[in-house]
Amino acid sequence: MTGEDPTATPPASVSPEPLMQMIQGLQVTAILRAAIQLGIFDQIANGNGQAGSIAVEVGADERGTRILLDALAALGLLNSTDGYRLTPLADNFLVTSRPGYLGGMFNIMAGPWTWTAYQRLAEAVRHGGTILAEHAETPGWEFWETFAQSSTGIAAPGSQVLVQLLEGGFGQRESLEILDVACGSGLYSLTLAAQHPRARATLLDWANVLERTKDNVDRLGLRERTSFIEGNAFEVALGGPYDVIIASHIFHHFSERRCLELMRRLAAALKPDGRLVIHDFVSGARPADEPFPYLFSVIMLGSTREGEVHSLDTYRRLLHDAALSPPEVHQSQGMPSRFLITRGESHL
Repeated sequence: MTGEDPTATPPASVSPEPLMQMIQGLQVTAILRAAIQLGIFDQIANGNGQAGSIAVEVGADERGTRILLDALAALGLLNSTDGYRLTPLADNFLVTSRPGYLGGMFNIMAGPWTWTAYQRLAEAVRHGGTILAEHAETPGWEFWETFAQSSTGIAAPGSQVLVQLLEGGFGQRESLEILDVACGSGLYSLTLAAQHPRARATLLDWANVLERTKDNVDRLGLRERTSFIEGNAFEVALGGPYDVIIASHIFHHFSERRCLELMRRLAAALKPDGRLVIHDFVSGARPADEPFPYLFSVIMLGSTREGEVHSLDTYRRLLHDAALSPPEVHQSQGMPSRFLITRGESHL
């Protein structure tokens, strides 16, 4: 017994408000998801700023719409003086016609599979990995189709950064062979290929995902310069050799041992003067200073067998062990990721 009174009032210097905000995280996500599903932000962007008329246009109850609109104003996404107007944050990222639209992220980060994993998170902690029958490593998992369609808002700005980082490095080559591993939307390799008339992109993913990826291939007019590999990146023949291999947000799904296995496979498919581009979240800073990678590792705990966000020191060690050069490290855009660019020539 400590002798402490459990009913005692906490010191005045300690406020429970931050904890209450954390507890409301589920509620905030639900509010945003409902607003996106109903098309609230598009209505206001088109000049419809009254609860009654918005309710009519979206087919909803007026009182329910007003409550939702006021909640969005409480979150700082709407101004509510003389009707409702978008704040700059909502206008830039929650209107479907904007180039920076991020509404698709709610299909990824707040879809049904997420709720299922979170409800059983304590079990995953006890087990040391996912306890779900279907998860991120399940062949042909349906979620990856959703990811391919919904991730363009974050992949588009990142792909432009990648083009700039590699600009000038391949200008004299007669051809540019690109492999995009677990490609999802395919935008990283397709955007790069679109800038080089002699480039060819090979997209690797599950067959059901590639059916969605092909929409972007056709939209960019690259079908004649694109080929596809269906299956598991650890098992299928990769072909090659390639000038550029892109591995975007793959390695956080696996343990260090599995990451090294995949890196060695990719290194073997790379031309001696080629580039391996790793695009991923990176841990290493104190969790309180850079929380995102540590919070994302919780998602991996609930949805993979051994995945988590790896540190830059870990990547450097794994690249060394895979006989690849130390990486150039660059900031991404659109999400808290890093580009790690390493050369195919051995540094050993």
